[in-house]
Amino acid sequence: MSVQRVCALLLACGFASLCLAQPPKGGATANGVFVGRSGKPMAKARVILGQVVGDQEVTYAKIKLPPSLPSATTDDQGRFQLKGFPPAEYTIVYQPAGTPPVVPAEINIKAFLAVTKSIAPLLRGFELGTREPYAERAWGQTFTLMKGHTFWSEGPTMKIWNATVRRGTSGPYLEIRRGLIWLQRLQDGSQIRFEAWSF
Repeated sequence: MSVQRVCALLLACGFASLCLAQPPKGGATANGVFVGRSGKPMAKARVILGQVVGDQEVTYAKIKLPPSLPSATTDDQGRFQLKGFPPAEYTIVYQPAGTPPVVPAEINIKAFLAVTKSIAPLLRGFELGTREPYAERAWGQTFTLMKGHTFWSEGPTMKIWNATVRRGTSGPYLEIRRGLIWLQRLQDGSQIRFEAWSF
């Protein structure tokens, strides 16, 4: 094979891979299902894509909810579709059926990294709350941990481990898993299974 043909073939392959790497026109589309931990569909809930951004102090500092990111309302089976987003890593912020649809432009989540005095100071490296569900509990001045949340014991202190968190008195709601805000890398054709810990 001639040098010219090899060069042409390499250029064609490079161009094809660049085309494949580009998001589809109009952005990506993902399909999902939103259920409670019991498996019951979260029907008529509003789900909104959010970008988790950091700063120099903490890994995750804020969730931004720009109007350019899509939202959807789940059907009776908890199914939803999100359209028109650039492929990236996202969280989901949501409003269960019957709650006000208003959401802020951003949510400061530094408080989720805070620790509090442990209810079991002799235990270290243990998930608290798996046997007896904890009741709803205020966390800082802005957030409420919904019923059934768990903590991770660190000796004299503990931190949020698995929880549904409500902002203010009516939401929106967020999910924390193993001490971090729920995240998933989404691209065109992604399938999302999103679970509400306290429902």
